[in-house]
Amino acid sequence: MTMPQEPVPEVEEFLFGSGLVVDDYYVERSPVSEVICYVNRDGRAFDLHISNEKLASAAIEHLLRLGVRVVTLGGVAQVESAP
Repeated sequence: MTMPQEPVPEVEEFLFGSGLVVDDYYVERSPVSEVICYVNRDGRAFDLHISNEKLASAAIEHLLRLGVRVVTLGGVAQVESAP
């Protein structure tokens, strides 16, 4: 059995240190990437691009564990063909 990982303190500070809460965030998922997005107090949506890949991965994993909404883009089904 895998134990749930505790969030890295830097991830918590990065995501929530400015006053945003879990409900402000969502993850946009496309066939090639996942991007953290958030809605500010004025209702405007923004992408949160993180240049540190380790922090970005940890932040996405943490938000998904917290149950944020996932928006799937490019809803084209991928079909694998047999060789």
